[in-house]
Amino acid sequence: MAPMLSVRDLKTEFVTQDGIVHAVNGISFDLDEGETLGIVGESGCGKSVSMLSMMGLIPQPPGRIAGGSVEFQGRDLTKLS
Repeated sequence: MAPMLSVRDLKTEFVTQDGIVHAVNGISFDLDEGETLGIVGESGCGKSVSMLSMMGLIPQPPGRIAGGSVEFQGRDLTKLS
């Protein structure tokens, strides 16, 4: 059975005056129905940006999903408008 949520090589970047900031660089995981996943890490490591990217809530511009996929129940959320 396919996972309920599948994140593959997700990359998010922001354009700044100093150049491109690679905020999320290749996060991947699967989450099956009924599972719980905790995301932990140091301040500024990309936890919030990762989750906002998966939900399509990164402000564009300056941010953008630069690569990867987020599939929920087989549907790629990064392709939705």
